[in-house]
Amino acid sequence: MTYSSTQSATLLAAATMISAFSYSSPLFAEISWKKGDRIFAQSGDGFWYPGNISSLHAKGFNVKYDANNNVVNAIKIAPYSWKPGSQLQCTMEGAGSGYFNGKILITDAYSVFKVRFDHGNTQYRRSSSCRYLGTPYTPAPKQTAQYSPPPPGGNNRKFNAGDAVLAYHTGYWYPAKITAVRVEDYGIKFGGGLEANHRESHLSRIVWGQGSRIQCDSKTDSGQKYYNAQVEAINNKDIWIIYTNGVRETLTHGYCRSK
Repeated sequence: MTYSSTQSATLLAAATMISAFSYSSPLFAEISWKKGDRIFAQSGDGFWYPGNISSLHAKGFNVKYDANNNVVNAIKIAPYSWKPGSQLQCTMEGAGSGYFNGKILITDAYSVFKVRFDHGNTQYRRSSSCRYLGTPYTPAPKQTAQYSPPPPGGNNRKFNAGDAVLAYHTGYWYPAKITAVRVEDYGIKFGGGLEANHRESHLSRIVWGQGSRIQCDSKTDSGQKYYNAQVEAINNKDIWIIYTNGVRETLTHGYCRSK
């Protein structure tokens, strides 16, 4: 890694700042979703509704909700998981447009559920009349391989301006973006705005995925301290994690790092 004395001092002084800011460069190439996948997508009202992916793009997903034929853009999605025993919210026949808590008793291939509502009524409801109760986190695997970039070395990885990468700094890999491609190195910009020059051997493609073990700086902590966590789900901007104490949090990539 080649830095001027001024750049080295700046990097050392700002090392604790790198992940405290939002970073939202697209990770389109890292997403495992495909057209037609059955999912839950977060709507503008904050609730999660069932639908299907109609197409993918660099800033998110085009989703067709069950409730209508409109195709809308969605940033946050999660795997579809309703089955007998699942808790959910549905409208009730004869009770207006409000949603009521209930549990699926029976499902069929046409997304029709037999739902027992919490107050005792039982009705058949279509998925288009229901929404997820809570937030659909993906459970992390009990056993998972560790996904980390290889140590800085001689791997001949190539990057282009605008690529989202992980940059090796002070023993950790932080999210960054390629700003310039030079003969001997790359210009990069970390999520907090810090700019530096990195050799190719100190850069890696984004390799975080479901089950990855990382460290994150919780937004609920007034100080800056990294806590061990595991990735439950990730999209082009946000990352859903579960800490070792069982607490879940949604962060932007720039709050996290990995070994």
